[in-house]
Amino acid sequence: MTTTPNPPHPSKATAASARQLTGSTYLDRKQTAAYMAVSEKFLATHLHDGPKRMRVGNKAIYKLSDVENYMRQMEVR
Repeated sequence: MTTTPNPPHPSKATAASARQLTGSTYLDRKQTAAYMAVSEKFLATHLHDGPKRMRVGNKAIYKLSDVENYMRQMEVR
């Protein structure tokens, strides 16, 4: 019997691990919050100045590349 490795802890997520964890380049709000190490409430309250999102029905989803671009723009130099 082969065991699969445990997914990384969400606070240590990378783009590759996010894709491996979700099998997609799209994340829901909970996954996005874990990837960014912020609360879901942060994403819910930063609708205009947060990462781009799409609505699918009543669910907000985030494209992983948009989240990464947003995080790069927020870097403090």
